[in-house]
Amino acid sequence: MASCQSLTSQLIKVSGDFLNKYQDFRRDAAKVYVDTIIPGKLDSEKELDKLIDAAFELQKDLLNAYGKLSGEGSGEIGKRDLLIPTKKVTGKLYGFERTFFVAPSPFDKVMVTIRKTDGKAGADICVCAKYTSGEQFNKKEKSIEKGNDTDGDEARFVLANMEEKITSIHLVHKGFPTDKFEYTVEVEGEFSKEKMEELDKKNRAAVGSH
Repeated sequence: MASCQSLTSQLIKVSGDFLNKYQDFRRDAAKVYVDTIIPGKLDSEKELDKLIDAAFELQKDLLNAYGKLSGEGSGEIGKRDLLIPTKKVTGKLYGFERTFFVAPSPFDKVMVTIRKTDGKAGADICVCAKYTSGEQFNKKEKSIEKGNDTDGDEARFVLANMEEKITSIHLVHKGFPTDKFEYTVEVEGEFSKEKMEELDKKNRAAVGSH
């Protein structure tokens, strides 16, 4: 059975240390979103790309700090740690399980897609969202069935209200241990127009009250 996976104490600590940086990023992102992206100004696409790049770098910094703390080498990002967006990670399962952790999300919405690309085996999949304290926020489960005819099948998970939440992806092999389950993992993130407007309004009110 696929299940919610526990976060390490190091990941919880580093995520807590980065909370202010995440909040600063989202505050700045909300301003750009409301001033430039929502009105569809000339540079809006370029500005959105810049925000996505900045969000990626923020997650990278966090995972590098985690790598140093957990002894994965000189601040290297582990093979099981993913960033948003992750275009495509490939993997193979034979009779066992695999867990990925996605860095805390700077985005409001996170989409995870697992696609079977080859093999006779299937997989049970559990995607969990957790607060940076390690407590569970959301949990979704799906399966991809056994058999050669399920190549190309995918399980897609859409998680809302994901800002500053960590995602775990747990895949458990279904079938004979010698049968393989070959797959790809893709992770995407999106800002919510409503959340950005709300955050910008709060920020402007806070600035106005000083």
